[in-house]
Amino acid sequence: MRKLLSKFMGKKEEAVSLEQFVDDQSNLLDILSPDSIEEHDTYIRLGSNYVRTLVVAHFSNNVTAGFLDKLHSIGSNVSIIHHIEPTSAETMIRSLDKAIIEYKSQLHDVKLKESERQTINNNIKDATVLLDNLTSSNSELFNEHMLIHIQAASLEELNRITHTVKTLTNRHLKAITPTNRMFDAFESVLPINQNKVKELTYRNFDAEALSSLFPFDESEVIAEKGVIKGRNLKTNSIVMVNHDELLNRHEYVCGPSGSGKSTYLFGDMLRRWIQGVRIRVIDPKGEFGSKFVSIGGEWVKISPMNDVVINPFEIMNTKLIRNEEGNAIDSSLLHRKISNLKTMFTLMYSELKDDPVAKALLEKALVQTYKENQSVSITWETDFSQLKSTDYPTMGDLYKVIRNLIDEKEEFKPLSNLYQVLYQYVEGSYSKAMNGHTNVDLSNDLITFDLFDLKGEEDLQKVAMYNILTFLEEDAVKDKDIVQIYVDEAHILANPKNPLAMKFLADMYKLLRSFNSGVTSATQQVGDFLSAVEGTRNYGEAVILNSVSKLYLPMSSEELNTIMTKTSQNFSEEEQQILIIKDADRKKSAGKGVYIVGSTKVSLQVQLDPIELQMWDKDRFDKEYQHIKNNKDILLTEEDKELFETHITQNKLGNTNYVLAN
Repeated sequence: MRKLLSKFMGKKEEAVSLEQFVDDQSNLLDILSPDSIEEHDTYIRLGSNYVRTLVVAHFSNNVTAGFLDKLHSIGSNVSIIHHIEPTSAETMIRSLDKAIIEYKSQLHDVKLKESERQTINNNIKDATVLLDNLTSSNSELFNEHMLIHIQAASLEELNRITHTVKTLTNRHLKAITPTNRMFDAFESVLPINQNKVKELTYRNFDAEALSSLFPFDESEVIAEKGVIKGRNLKTNSIVMVNHDELLNRHEYVCGPSGSGKSTYLFGDMLRRWIQGVRIRVIDPKGEFGSKFVSIGGEWVKISPMNDVVINPFEIMNTKLIRNEEGNAIDSSLLHRKISNLKTMFTLMYSELKDDPVAKALLEKALVQTYKENQSVSITWETDFSQLKSTDYPTMGDLYKVIRNLIDEKEEFKPLSNLYQVLYQYVEGSYSKAMNGHTNVDLSNDLITFDLFDLKGEEDLQKVAMYNILTFLEEDAVKDKDIVQIYVDEAHILANPKNPLAMKFLADMYKLLRSFNSGVTSATQQVGDFLSAVEGTRNYGEAVILNSVSKLYLPMSSEELNTIMTKTSQNFSEEEQQILIIKDADRKKSAGKGVYIVGSTKVSLQVQLDPIELQMWDKDRFDKEYQHIKNNKDILLTEEDKELFETHITQNKLGNTNYVLAN
């Protein structure tokens, strides 16, 4: 407050001594301080915590870069403190000269054992190297004092961590407990620049050797702000990613059933949504609908049994789509829509893909269907900004046009088989899902498209999934709002005989990058996902390569080998141990994986906070959070849910253009 007042009054703030600062902040320090301190020979109790400070009394002669990495990433509450003091090199040079002479004289002893001779030779070599560094360059010399501070919630845990620390470091250094000097050691780790145990820990280092004490690895992903992805398995710190700062917002998630994939996706959806991102989900397993509704989201159920329709003939975006260079991707919006429709019809009737004559005839039929549309005649020059959902033709209109063309013109006979296939989408069992005008409302920021009812209809499931994907792409490029589209079970789109649906997904990754939006593709069948190949182009691999962030969860060794052989992704032995699932440890390994951002990798534990877990898995929540189950400040209550529903209802009042899908 004083600093703020000084700025308003235009006065220069005076320097404050440490003693004065402590006096001024005494109330704050009283709050932060433990209620009691109890010193023992080998540890200190600070309130309800137990601490121990180890001093490093000896370093091995062979210290290399990163030799303390395991200690830095131990995962417990362990801090490493260095007191570093510059010292004169001249004194060391004289000592080294004297030491080398003494070592050489010892070699003349005829009773010297071979092991002793080898030790002396190594000492001469080390001293000579250090002497060379000090005399042939401007290398500085430093006195290094290293302490290891351990904190735990119980004495048993403190002893366990202490044993782990000593085990991890015994090859390179000797860490001892300063018995009866514990409080001096504790004061030496505080940020007050006082080392009260100097005589217990001391070693000379030149600048090069000193650098080996510090961690230069990239084992952390912690942005200043962003989306929390989980917990770092090595360091126990959070993994936070700022997607605004990355090359793109695309992500790829890979893991079999039970690996924690859906749990990760749910948490990621909610966290991005809370930050203002519009969330769209393609959900073949029907996992997210009820959860979204509970917080005011929309649950769109695509089924042969209801009347929810997304018209594949509708053109939602009313402006030409341009790439990153500002050039139009297509000559007209109708041209792009017809191209997407032809791909969809190859999913309905696979023989169409390799029949260029039939595809050309189909394009003629599509152009005629739009032109002869009863509500508005649609051509290449149409201004789509003036059209409503009910102004577009439907699948039934194309069905009639093809029937008439086959009857009237012999050249259209090649469309006869396609016409027979279209029956089920127009008048048959699939008609409710595909034939009609769009009646889905996209005004909600949190929407999931549930395809669970199509799980037994493989052909319809793939067609519906592709239709929703094209629908969501057009919605995402309409304005500059940030949209994240989640495609769960993305391998459904892949087909080695017809890679066009996966090609669309890969192209979508490129397009949405220009609109500051992203796609998250998730799969539990990596082999199928990577099966869509056209020539030398693997569209599944293209999706992975275009994802700046990736999460790999535990899988079989065969699946991991597929990833490493068919993509450019490699994993270390340690990472492979995390990723290769063992049947006996399937539950234990769930949620543990390797998260990659650009070139940085971290070992990740997927975690949900109490509110997220309460919505996602009530039984697991009851087990893990019994201690807060009545805390209304933390949990999602029925009153909260009613508030969400009231807010959403008020936002929908007056909107009569769509039938809302619930």
